[in-house]
Amino acid sequence: MSKKVFLGGAAAVVAAFAVSPYFTGSVVESQVKAQVAALDSQPAYDAKLVDFQSGYLSSEGTILVTVKLGNMTDDGMELPEEINAEFQLSAQHGLLLTKYDAGIGLASWKLELVDDKLREYLEWSDGDALYHMTGSLGLFGGGEYRDRIAKFNVVENGDGVAVNFSGYQGRGAIDSDNIEYGGGFEQFKLATEGGARVDLKDMKFDINAETPLEKLLKGSVYEGESSLSIAQFYFEDKTMEQPLVLSNYQMNTRSDIGEDEVNASMSVAQTLESLTSSVISVNDIALDISMDNLNIEVLEAFQKLAANQDATAHPEVLLEEQKEFFVKRLIQFAEAEPSLKIDALKASFEQGDMNADMMMQLAAIDKLPQPIDNQVFWLSHVNSDANLSIDKPLATWLAEKQILMQLKNQLPPTRQDPEKMQQLAEQQAPLIISALIQQGFITEQDDAYVSKFTLQDGKFVLNGNELPIMQALQQ
Repeated sequence: MSKKVFLGGAAAVVAAFAVSPYFTGSVVESQVKAQVAALDSQPAYDAKLVDFQSGYLSSEGTILVTVKLGNMTDDGMELPEEINAEFQLSAQHGLLLTKYDAGIGLASWKLELVDDKLREYLEWSDGDALYHMTGSLGLFGGGEYRDRIAKFNVVENGDGVAVNFSGYQGRGAIDSDNIEYGGGFEQFKLATEGGARVDLKDMKFDINAETPLEKLLKGSVYEGESSLSIAQFYFEDKTMEQPLVLSNYQMNTRSDIGEDEVNASMSVAQTLESLTSSVISVNDIALDISMDNLNIEVLEAFQKLAANQDATAHPEVLLEEQKEFFVKRLIQFAEAEPSLKIDALKASFEQGDMNADMMMQLAAIDKLPQPIDNQVFWLSHVNSDANLSIDKPLATWLAEKQILMQLKNQLPPTRQDPEKMQQLAEQQAPLIISALIQQGFITEQDDAYVSKFTLQDGKFVLNGNELPIMQALQQ
């Protein structure tokens, strides 16, 4: 290689590093404006980029975010109409990055919450921002970032509430059509003078969305998956004989778009290792739900409606607007024949196991009935299948608990004798189960009681016996 070629190449590299800040400065500004606009389009949010100044090597700006809460909650508790937050953005232009997230790239940045008014309510380290994010924009447009919320305590107040938060750490990556993010915290504790205590331990979540960030914020339907886990949730107060403890909760979700890009599907799988309290102990709880044939146009139109609704309006007004929307869009939604499935519902009690599943789907609808709530019409266009299996000792125990609850509601406290009430429940529980068998609601199968229900073309069948429900409704 000649010296001229080598020196020419070196000069080109130097020129690229020297000139690039001019170009990356405009890229930073356009990217920031696009993301602020996307946040501004969210329901109950106002976001503005103010005082943005771009120089040769760096940019500075302030982002104002307003969250609209409404005037008050349903229980009459007054709330501020809105919460305002100010974020300071600092960016370095590439290609050679030495600040915030050093390396080679178009830009690196730092974003911090600068409103110290929160120190009236929270205590955290001096000189540290309550919220802090750093990240970088790569040469080909992809970005990586890390964010954190500082460890804080609630300042002592007249309400007698103490809060301790371990701090939050998150990390993510964004490119033109994909978003990955994960984060979590070790512990959140709340205690009151009245003796109530909440303790949340080791929360983690992850999301992988196969969509641009702008579309995600606008509420577009996308393909992706997410997960949430909580190691332990603990609650107690002085009125409880034993605390409520939930251990090892896990939720996984998945959404997919069909090949025709008209309909979408979604699944949610939840598990809980154990739940214990003074009245119940359950292990290996699982609930798997899936929804298919969901019309994407209707879902996105609803997101647009929600974004344009007045967040300060009364909840009943918002619900009425949403009801009107669904009535207008119902035929479009129903024509896709959407379905809801409980693929698995199971739990293990000390007394035995319970398992159930269910499927329900709208079918063959090309026009809506008049009136819209015509029960015969809808039952004629719903296909359903449900199964239940419950171990006999567990069924007896649940029947006893139901009887005890009724006795406590019916008898005045002065006439309640726990021992006699328990004896009565044990005597009546087998009679109730026997009556359910005689009426055909359940059948015996080895060591369990089972029940199977189907609804097909307007015919109700329970454990092999057709029920005259449609005939009764038509009369």
